[in-house]
Amino acid sequence: MFSEVHCEGTASKTQLEGKPCSLMGMKVLQKATRGRSAGLFSLIDTMWPPGMLLEAAGRGQACEEVKAHGPPPSFCYVLAAHPDMGQIDPIEDDPISKLYQPPVPRVLREILQTDDLSTRCSFYARVIYQRSQLNSLLLLQQRETWLVVTDVSLQGQEGNDPGLPKTVSVCVAPSCVLSRAVLDALTQAASHSFLFRDTLRAHGQIVCAERSVLLLQKTPLSAASSVPSCELTSPVQLSKLDSVTQVNSVCSVQGTVVGVDESTAFSWPTCDLCGNERLEQSPGHRGSFSCGDCSRVVSSPVLRRHLEVFLACPSRPQCTVKVKLSQPSISSLLSVAAGEDGSYEVRSVLGQEVGPLPCVVRSVSAHPAGGVRLEEVELLTAGRASSQPGRRP
Repeated sequence: MFSEVHCEGTASKTQLEGKPCSLMGMKVLQKATRGRSAGLFSLIDTMWPPGMLLEAAGRGQACEEVKAHGPPPSFCYVLAAHPDMGQIDPIEDDPISKLYQPPVPRVLREILQTDDLSTRCSFYARVIYQRSQLNSLLLLQQRETWLVVTDVSLQGQEGNDPGLPKTVSVCVAPSCVLSRAVLDALTQAASHSFLFRDTLRAHGQIVCAERSVLLLQKTPLSAASSVPSCELTSPVQLSKLDSVTQVNSVCSVQGTVVGVDESTAFSWPTCDLCGNERLEQSPGHRGSFSCGDCSRVVSSPVLRRHLEVFLACPSRPQCTVKVKLSQPSISSLLSVAAGEDGSYEVRSVLGQEVGPLPCVVRSVSAHPAGGVRLEEVELLTAGRASSQPGRRP
C-alpha cells in the first residue's frame, strides 16, 4: 500500500528520503483513486514494483528480498498530521530501507525514444532559454514557465536519430513547488544546470507539475560519475525549422526576405546612457528628450526598432514564415538599405539573406501550408549555480 503524507512544517523532511520512519497522530484526508489523481499514480507507478521482505511460511527462515510482480495499487490514502499531535520521526540506526526506489536519471535522448508516457522521468539538463524572463519571484510562482533545455546526448548526435531534436521544451506548472534557490536562478539571465526529478510527459512536452522537483546542480559532474552530465563542451546546436517543429521550442532559421510587415514596423527613442525606453519630449529642447531615470536631457537618443519580416525558407518551402527580428539583426538588415535622407524603402531589404537565427516558435498553423510565427531570441550563457542536491520527497 502507498500513502502520501503531507508533512508541512516538518523541519527535517528533506532528510527523510529513503529512511524508515514512524508516523504518529495522522489523519486521512482522502482516499485517492487513479481516475481522480492521475498525477499521483504516475509517480507510484514509477516506483512499482518495490522490493519486499518476505518470510518463508511456517519455516522460521530468515527474511529474503524478493520482487513483487502484482498489479500496482488502485488507491492511495492521503494523510496529514493532526495539529499539535502529528509527528514523523526517522527510526534511528536503521539503514536505508530496501523498499526505497530512488529515481534513476536518464539522458534526454533515451527519454525521447521511450514510448511509455505513463510514468515519471528524471534527467539532468542545462537551460539555454527561458520564455518570458521574469524578475519577480511572485510571478514565477503564479505563472506557467517555459524552459528550453538540452544535454550532451542530444548535442552529441552526429547523423544518428535525425528525428530527435537538439533541444527539449519543459513546462514548469504553477503546481510545481520551487525552492528559493531555484527561483533565484530562474530570475537570472544566465544558463543553469538542473536536475529535473519525477517530471511528466504529456502531449509531446515534458511537464514539471505537482510532485515534480527541480534542483540546481552544484558542480559539474566528473567523467567518472555514473550520473548523466549536462555540461556542454561546445556551442549549443539547434534543430532547423521543419514540419515537426513545435510551439515553444527553439530552432534555427535561415532564409531570404520576401516581405516586410509594414503595419507593425515602428521605432522609438531610448536613453543613450541607461537604456530607458520611456523618454518624454523635452518642452524647451527641440528634438531632445527627458529621461526620468537619469534626470537629464537626452540629446542623442538611441533608436530602437520593431520589425517583422517574411522569409522564404528552404526547410519550409510551402509555408509562410514570419520572424520578429532582434535589434542587432534589424540593424544589420537595414545597414545597406538606408536612403540618403535616412529613410528605408521596403524594396531595399527584399532578397537579403538572414540567418541562421535562433528563434522561439510562437505559433504554428494546423494547415500544412499555413504559417509559422517566430521570434529571434538570445540564448542564455552559462551561469554559476550553488545549491546542495536535494532528496526525493
